[in-house]
Amino acid sequence: MKFWTAVALAALAVFWMTASGQSSSEIWVVSDGDVGAGTLRAAIEQANDSAGDDLIRFQAAMTIRPRSALPALKDDGITIDGSNGTASADTRPRIWLDGSQAGDTAGLELIAARGVVRGLGVSSFGRYGIGVIGASASDALIEGNWVGLTSNGGQAANRLSGVAVIGGARGAQILENRIGGNSAAGRTGHGVVVGGGGSVDAVISGNVIGIAHDGTPAPNDDGILVVDSAQASIVGNTIGNSKVAGVELRQTRLPIQIDGNRIGLRRDAGLASNDVGVFLGDGSVDATIGRRSANVIAGNRVGIAVEQGARESVIENNWIGLAPADASLQLVASELPRTLVRPNHQKGISIISGAAEILVRNNVVAAGEFGIVVADPATTRVSLTRNVVAGARQGPTQAAIDVRSGTEITIGGETGLGNHICGAEFGIRLANTEEASISANAIGAGVANRVAFDSDDQMRWGIRLNDGSIRSRVRNNQIVDASLAAISVVGASAQDNSLTGNQFARNGIDIDLGADGRTVNDSGDRDHGPNQLLNHPHIVNHQVARISDRQLRSTITGQASPGSIVHIYVREGSTERRIARSDRTNGDGTWTAKTGEVPSGQLRALATLSAGATSEFSPSFQPSQRLRLRPGTNWFAWSGPSMAIEQAMWPVLRWVQTVWVWKSPDVGWRGWSPHLPTDSTGRRGTLERLEPGDVVVMRLSGQTPSDWFLPAGGEIVEDAVIVLKQGFNSVTWPGARVDALDALAEIDRVQPGVIGSVWQWDESSWQLIWPRLRGAWDPGQWNLPVLWIRATRDAELGPP
Repeated sequence: MKFWTAVALAALAVFWMTASGQSSSEIWVVSDGDVGAGTLRAAIEQANDSAGDDLIRFQAAMTIRPRSALPALKDDGITIDGSNGTASADTRPRIWLDGSQAGDTAGLELIAARGVVRGLGVSSFGRYGIGVIGASASDALIEGNWVGLTSNGGQAANRLSGVAVIGGARGAQILENRIGGNSAAGRTGHGVVVGGGGSVDAVISGNVIGIAHDGTPAPNDDGILVVDSAQASIVGNTIGNSKVAGVELRQTRLPIQIDGNRIGLRRDAGLASNDVGVFLGDGSVDATIGRRSANVIAGNRVGIAVEQGARESVIENNWIGLAPADASLQLVASELPRTLVRPNHQKGISIISGAAEILVRNNVVAAGEFGIVVADPATTRVSLTRNVVAGARQGPTQAAIDVRSGTEITIGGETGLGNHICGAEFGIRLANTEEASISANAIGAGVANRVAFDSDDQMRWGIRLNDGSIRSRVRNNQIVDASLAAISVVGASAQDNSLTGNQFARNGIDIDLGADGRTVNDSGDRDHGPNQLLNHPHIVNHQVARISDRQLRSTITGQASPGSIVHIYVREGSTERRIARSDRTNGDGTWTAKTGEVPSGQLRALATLSAGATSEFSPSFQPSQRLRLRPGTNWFAWSGPSMAIEQAMWPVLRWVQTVWVWKSPDVGWRGWSPHLPTDSTGRRGTLERLEPGDVVVMRLSGQTPSDWFLPAGGEIVEDAVIVLKQGFNSVTWPGARVDALDALAEIDRVQPGVIGSVWQWDESSWQLIWPRLRGAWDPGQWNLPVLWIRATRDAELGPP
């Protein structure tokens, strides 16, 4: 009785609004039946026939099971609202449409303007759950519905997708829905599909797709598919468990924005893995992924895949393989140390199969097996710049950036625009591509300072150029902490690769042709092999001449392969820079390079051919050192070669009074003076020769010259060590320039307690530098300093 009373009241209300001439009406559904007064079918028919906007509401909670297709919403401004004031992805609907008895039909179809479907559960239809169809279906709103899910939390697929915007519909808004379970055997069921006939200006935002309310998987084939010249903005959705892709684009022609989505993770950062997070497929053009706000794309097999001729797209600012520990956190660099590492276990970003004009910029990638992969000969014009790519500790990561083939590939850019890379077996690996550019990248845990999340710090090769790498330009990169080689070139077809202008530190070997350690020069050169196994040059001599009171000139000479050009580098602490370049070598291989600076650090050289092929580095060379002189006592380190004392002192002989050298604690001081008479063997004291690293105390008289250039020390075969005896030792620090206090701290870490105290000569007096007490002097960079070291026990110290 109550039921029929409600029907009568509803009919009376409709009659009153119609009779009163109002331009809109409210229609109540009071029956869960399929036909007859008070049913949803009748309400839609009535709304289609009435003038003005119509609101269809429901008297109570109910499940409606149509036995045939419901009428389409044909009139403008029809709203079906099943909510009780609140409709969202987290609000379980009270009104359910069960299409299991409706045949091959859609649940609800909107074919007129301004249609609204809010707060319904829609499942088990043979076609779409909700369809926005045709050019007249403009400005539809699909909000707060559960589509493909059942009232008891199960899944019941709409077998041709959950929500479809097709046939030229414009301006549809798909907001705050929960859409899942629409994958069905034998049919293609997506969560949301926008496609066909010019459907444009769709907004898909705030939806939870592929994840049931309790967090369990509710798979769709694609979470969101945009296809066939359609266009949409995809913003702020949570998408998981898709069998194909979280978001897929195919044959799109207009700009599509994908921003602020969480793809592969639930909102609580639990895994909800898609096969592919975002897929740019056949013919997709002008997609932007993360430009306005970062996407979190993690836990998938592949994070972002760009394939099948996709082109002119930008991937930037995304977190790939990472998740914020707190869903409320902003995705900013300062939060990276707190992030959860959830790698896309196969590839972070994959750009293959003829993709073109793809810019990958400023993304943060925690890599699984691979960070970024570029492949296929038809893939072209790919630029990777300002990305952070690091292997996750869950690895191992084979390669942070792996270019397997392609053309016009750029990795890095100008200074400050390169990628920061670490934690992979290969930092960058390249093959089967011509004229690739690898520049300004920071490779290795010691320099990849933008890697702020928890990552592996191991790396075997910094940059590997494999077979088919031709005319690559590897320049201005910083490469450190590669256990085997910073740059290796491998394979007979890896030719004419230019490797100049890079900075190296703490690598097994800096440049390695053949990945087999230092290659021994041969007489023929131009061998078969990577970069023709071009012989490395030798530095033979370095001399300094005074051109004027203020101008000096360094002349560096050596041997190299005929026809090559030699580049000279100087080490300065942890950095290295190029200071000179020779002309092309003569027919006999001799070369000369000149520069207006006097290098203080060790020198190295590379040889290059006109086509770009670069050799391995020469052995390090100790150049001529500038010594500032003053009347009285001068302490300094002898940096020249082993030399008779008379020959060594010849340039300053007229001012020399005495020379003393400390010859280890077992021998003590040895002296020489030009003013002593010779003995029966022609000696003028017990000091006969100066050896590299000797600490020299020289007393001068008269108006001494302002400086003296010690002779070049020659090639350095191996790093020297300091032999300490318990007690006081007079020594000089060997090797390249380093920060003094950092070096001492590292020695103390490796050999705790060996060094008791250290004093350093500051050109006028002795200063305490270790331990680092208040008032102790900080000498900064060491360059052949003279030291007094008090050792607590016998030991050997090598450069850290």
